[in-house]
Amino acid sequence: MACSKCRYCCPFYTPGPPLRIVLIGKTGVGKSAVGNTILRRKVFESSPSANSVTERCKKGMINERREIYVIDTPGILDTSKSKDLIKREILRCIQVSAPGPHAFLLVLQIGRFTTEEQRSVQALQELFGQEASKYMIVVFTHGDALCGKSIEDYVKDGHPELRRVIQSCGSRYVVFNNNDGKNRVQVRKLIEKIDEMVAANGGQWFTQDMFKEAEEKIQQQNVERAAAELMEYQFSFLGMLDNRVALFQQVLLEGIREQFGLDSGFYGT
Repeated sequence: MACSKCRYCCPFYTPGPPLRIVLIGKTGVGKSAVGNTILRRKVFESSPSANSVTERCKKGMINERREIYVIDTPGILDTSKSKDLIKREILRCIQVSAPGPHAFLLVLQIGRFTTEEQRSVQALQELFGQEASKYMIVVFTHGDALCGKSIEDYVKDGHPELRRVIQSCGSRYVVFNNNDGKNRVQVRKLIEKIDEMVAANGGQWFTQDMFKEAEEKIQQQNVERAAAELMEYQFSFLGMLDNRVALFQQVLLEGIREQFGLDSGFYGT
């Protein structure tokens, strides 16, 4: 069998410029495991538990034919997370992914699609702006649960809201089997899809004023000191970020209210 078709022999990565990838998803969907599979080693704590193992944003990097940075976030789509925690971790995400990510990976689990996930793209647009969806790719985990069914058929036969989420992400999606971490094809396909998306976006990463300001402040001081002092910055956008986090949570909670027929006063934000 030719190496290009071998799951375990072909290169993980095609040569290219650096990539910055942000992982977003609910607790327990395999988000951190996706990051570890991309990085080919255990950088992020991972567990199939309903309790979050990732407590704060963390960045890992691999340099094999190209530099690839992966930023794992806590389960910010969980409505149980406090506004202050989400604001703190989004701020950290902005800083460690500056000058901006090339891709947001929205991680969903095969066989599980929650109300919050149905509204995930809309909520993330409230947080980062409408343009963010141009940089999103859906990554399905637990690909072994398909039991021979193609991911295309799974999407076609799935929940209408799932198809809407995928369409909002430019119909970009891949499937991962995190139990087969040595499978190079799944990682290579993801990186190729990211490269295609970056090319469609004019070769540019995602950015807006918050990322630009973070990058400017990081450039003002020594890189070694930056990692320890990131949270000490006084950003001008903190008030705006506070409002965006409130809108982000509101969108997620509205889905819960609609699902259970609750009025808007039932949940606090």
